[in-house]
Amino acid sequence: MSPAEVGLRWRVIVDEQPRAGASNMALDHAMAELLPTGAGVLRLYGWSPPTVSFGRNEPALGVYDREAAEREGVAFVRRPTGGRAVLHDREVTYCAVFPSDAFGGLRESYLRINEGLVEGLRGLGCPAEVTREGRSLPPDAGPCFQAPAPGEVVLFGRKLVGSAQVLVGEATLQHGSVILGGDQSVLARLSGGAADQAPPATLESFLGPTPWRRVADALAAGLGLALGGAWSQGVISPAEHAEAECLAHERYATDAWTWRR
Repeated sequence: MSPAEVGLRWRVIVDEQPRAGASNMALDHAMAELLPTGAGVLRLYGWSPPTVSFGRNEPALGVYDREAAEREGVAFVRRPTGGRAVLHDREVTYCAVFPSDAFGGLRESYLRINEGLVEGLRGLGCPAEVTREGRSLPPDAGPCFQAPAPGEVVLFGRKLVGSAQVLVGEATLQHGSVILGGDQSVLARLSGGAADQAPPATLESFLGPTPWRRVADALAAGLGLALGGAWSQGVISPAEHAEAECLAHERYATDAWTWRR
């Protein structure tokens, strides 16, 4: 039987202490590298300080003003996944790690996870949906939240969740940002570009102020319904912490990786 037929054993980690970008990306990567057979991991987390993340192959060197970012208290990191630039600030970030054969191919698992996110958001009273409109854009097309692509989560036609995937060995890592409030205008200020004509949707624009933990719990519940299996609360393991420290030191905290292109 495939993992999808027998159901995965999911560990849910609600990481309420915000972390720096390099630590977050290294932990996501470490969980994928060390994923046990028949298991999945969902981590929900935040960022401190506000951080711009670049997609794995996105051009960034010479595009963003690093001195201006330092004055604004904004950091940079490069993700292990693809996609385009995102400002991580007032959001709940999710990372789902699971065997790559659990839900079909990358596209099938991407849609299934997004359906789970919609389920969780609707549980909060937010009428989010998975859109069939839009088109996929290349890595150099500008910030992630400028426009939705087919299969992404939107609210009244505006992008609410930005997600990206990567294969790590035999595991799939998918992570993304659920915007609570604010906008992505710092990306234009730091790159000398034009501000988005249509800023991303936010939960606060529809629901008003909503506690971070309430959103995280709702997303976990929605993903549990969509993905099935057995779900239990868990923590980051000592082995994952150790591997993440190595990955941060060797990759995610280095200029050679962040500004490699």
